[in-house]
Amino acid sequence: MKKLTLLLIFVSQTLFAADSLMDALLDGNLTHKVNANYNEASDEESPFSSTKTQKILFHYKTAPIEGIRLEVATQSFATETRQSSTDNTIYYSEALYDGKAEEFGYRLSANYYADTYRQSVEQSGIETTNAFGVKAQVNYENFGSYIAYSKVLEGSHSASGALDGKDQLLPTSSVLSSNNYTPNTEAYAVDLNYSPRKDITLGSRYVVASEAQTNLSYTGVYSNFQVNEIAKGLNLGVSYDKTGLDKENDQFIINFKSKF
Repeated sequence: MKKLTLLLIFVSQTLFAADSLMDALLDGNLTHKVNANYNEASDEESPFSSTKTQKILFHYKTAPIEGIRLEVATQSFATETRQSSTDNTIYYSEALYDGKAEEFGYRLSANYYADTYRQSVEQSGIETTNAFGVKAQVNYENFGSYIAYSKVLEGSHSASGALDGKDQLLPTSSVLSSNNYTPNTEAYAVDLNYSPRKDITLGSRYVVASEAQTNLSYTGVYSNFQVNEIAKGLNLGVSYDKTGLDKENDQFIINFKSKF
């Protein structure tokens, strides 16, 4: 009788978990966008200069289930001219867990992506770059911090893809200078930030990237301001980044960004 009771409990818990997972999948959010353009100049200006471009995005997020959320996306880019053609596709996946311990909130995440690239339709081989990252974030009142690690595996081109709706594909991107790591690169990041109001964020980030022949550091500060008075979802960012170790370089930028 005891074994039967335990079996019934196990079955009921399994069915409940399956129902919760199905609800999370059905209540998720799917984004699908297709952009296609065709430009053709007149024969007098530049004969045979037509260009075709196409971008297709699928982006899906599950609803949270016990603090866990899954995210998958794929985006393809294609450009074709009379002389050449290129196409590449990004495959992205991420798992996040949000938790709370007394007055501290925390988030753990891990992501993996692959970027396939081909330079011409006649080229039989497709080049692929794979990368993964992990991130641990903690928040207390208006203060936040995270540490992150990423690794770009072997490949023939850099991990520098862009995905609509994602500011960065690797959690170790610096404030400005680096969102582009070559194959066989490991990177570490530490970020400290403060939000005096929910629409204002001030922060600083330090990144170290170890490539095959170069070691780089990135020290940056940034600020973000939500400017909903002008347009809903409009963000004003002011950022500064300094590259050190084997390379010296400074960058400063002011940008406007609006969420789709």
